[in-house]
Amino acid sequence: MHVFIDTNILLNFFHFAKDELDALLKVFASHEGGAAKVYLTQQVCDEFHRNRENKIKDAMKRFKDIKFSAQIPSFMKGYEEYEGIRNLSGKLQVLVKSISEKVDADVLAKRLLADHLISEIFARTGTIPTSPEIFTAAHMRLTIGNPPGKAGSIGDAINWTVLLQTVPDEEPLHIISEDGDFYSILNEDQVNPFLAEEWKQRKRSDLHVYRTLSAFMEEHFDGVAFPFDKTKDALIDDLATTGSFAETHQLIAKLAAFSYFSLKEVERILSAAVENNQFSFIVTDNDVSDFLNRVAVPRKGSLSSPEYIAIVDDVIEEQRERAEHDA
Repeated sequence: MHVFIDTNILLNFFHFAKDELDALLKVFASHEGGAAKVYLTQQVCDEFHRNRENKIKDAMKRFKDIKFSAQIPSFMKGYEEYEGIRNLSGKLQVLVKSISEKVDADVLAKRLLADHLISEIFARTGTIPTSPEIFTAAHMRLTIGNPPGKAGSIGDAINWTVLLQTVPDEEPLHIISEDGDFYSILNEDQVNPFLAEEWKQRKRSDLHVYRTLSAFMEEHFDGVAFPFDKTKDALIDDLATTGSFAETHQLIAKLAAFSYFSLKEVERILSAAVENNQFSFIVTDNDVSDFLNRVAVPRKGSLSSPEYIAIVDDVIEEQRERAEHDA
């Protein structure tokens, strides 16, 4: 799967909580296992670093504008709760000062959780430079009026030119961007028809666009199994037909290299365990149990089949007994 994440989406990472960032890290690390390849252009990298402080400054200003001190009318001083409110207000101001100082230091040192995630994406992906040839081609697009891009802003044209040159032929591209230039004027949820046609003509494949990360993740990481990841898809299929314990162990070792499994993929794995005794008989072997503990146990609450839940419960019990034995 080939994915381009625009600058405006990366900057939104600073609005996410820790659990959301952890989930995003797992998703965008998955290209190491063959599930997705993220394209990072030098243009996006530069835009991110140019705009990072402004994005953080805006969020911090809203926080610091909040009045954390209690404004208590004088006529309330005679009530028994008055001193308690004053004391709590004082403690709150101390905490606000403390967290503000820590955040300010982490902002300067680029130690925010979002910084960590983005650094991971940048490091794993590698940056595609803006060559003179790419700049010339992008400038031509902008001059003759072809999207994407606006007068006086060549960044989108550079990114599009890079993608045209670097994404393999016959491979669909998934663009996550808030930028209206990638979308149809008549239907703001659909891809710009000029770009869709150009991609089809040049790359012989389809172009997909998403305005938010949540829209992209809902469609591809909690919906149907990855149709774009032929290797993982084939390995899961093989679990249903494996003819020996040894082969099952080998398949599990290969699947363990992948960092993310959608709910439907987990259900396919558990279905294989139900149907094939060369799998079901060894679900409590250490390597198989560890794999299912990582990918299936967290999904237990979403499983509807009693047979799937029974397998997960067996894994949970094996993990508990092993932990007690090792203690």
